[in-house]
Amino acid sequence: MIFKQIRSKDGTGTLSYIIADEITGNGVIIDPNIEDLQSIYYSMEELGVDIKYVIDTHTHADHVSAAGELKNRYGSELIMHENTKNKWKVIDEGDKFGIGDILRANAEFKVDLYVNNDHQLNLDSLKFKFIFTPGHTDNHISVLIEDMLFTGDLLLVGQAGRSDLPGGNTAEQYDTLYEKIIKLPGNIKIYPGHDYDDNEFSYLEEELKNNPFLQQHSREDYLEFVKDFFPPITETTEGGKATLQCGTKRIIADNEPFKNINATQLAGMMRTENSLFLLDVREPFELMAFGKIPNVVNIPVKQVVRRISELPGTEEKIVVICQTGNRSYEVSHFLAKKGYKKVYNLDGGTSGWIYSNDPEVLNFQTV
Repeated sequence: MIFKQIRSKDGTGTLSYIIADEITGNGVIIDPNIEDLQSIYYSMEELGVDIKYVIDTHTHADHVSAAGELKNRYGSELIMHENTKNKWKVIDEGDKFGIGDILRANAEFKVDLYVNNDHQLNLDSLKFKFIFTPGHTDNHISVLIEDMLFTGDLLLVGQAGRSDLPGGNTAEQYDTLYEKIIKLPGNIKIYPGHDYDDNEFSYLEEELKNNPFLQQHSREDYLEFVKDFFPPITETTEGGKATLQCGTKRIIADNEPFKNINATQLAGMMRTENSLFLLDVREPFELMAFGKIPNVVNIPVKQVVRRISELPGTEEKIVVICQTGNRSYEVSHFLAKKGYKKVYNLDGGTSGWIYSNDPEVLNFQTV
């Protein structure tokens, strides 16, 4: 198999994928961004690939698909979910969000093959299976080939796609994640449609351990956890460009209602603050296996919603801790949205604490 991931440089964090038969060079491209056309053309020539199909996992709201250009230039056929037939319904709603023009541009492309859940496509030695995965939009599909699952904007590494855009539905997103995605084998590799942290992919088993959006017990817990979670529709990225972010984790953290601190700053707070509450949101086995910061209270991510009454008052200082700072980032955001006014996220997590050489940190023994 020929495989190539193309990472966009336009600020949207978009990831596109070329997959092709190694012998014939016939292949597909998943979620191509028109801003990446030159990279796509270069990759096709370099790899000797002929794009037979363009697969858009959904009608994109943050960028214009390159499907039209690829169809015109190579005669590629566009594949999308059959709910795309109703794509015009969301455009007026998109105007309210300032994304109507992008939705209109993507709605113009003629779809050559509509697919639904469990639809299969063979291309030479390649076998594609389509899974209907609504939530981010109502026409969203994920694509499974061998041990690779291309999840579009449904599931990202360490987070989930936002479900507050036209066609999105948080309850449907929960059903998709918990009734379809988490039941797949743990060795499945998750290749998302967006990434903001330089991740290439993640194993599903790692997401089940570390992704807080896959650790809510019930639909009610999930709806509560995701509520008010999404960043603004647009944020200013480097160069002053305003860009829609399709994930839940913020690209720009300057306006977050909590503060990121490092291991040295935490040690200083532990030395001077008598009522500091240290909340470790890892699983209990992680505390035993990897060590813990002294005097932490352990409430795993998946239990935070139900056990929020065990936290101190909203005026008290709370430091949220995990292994690397990703899970704690999301929980910090959640607590701040719940009215906790003095929330701190330990950037780098317990790992950063353990490997710190700062004398201030070394004064505290890791348990």
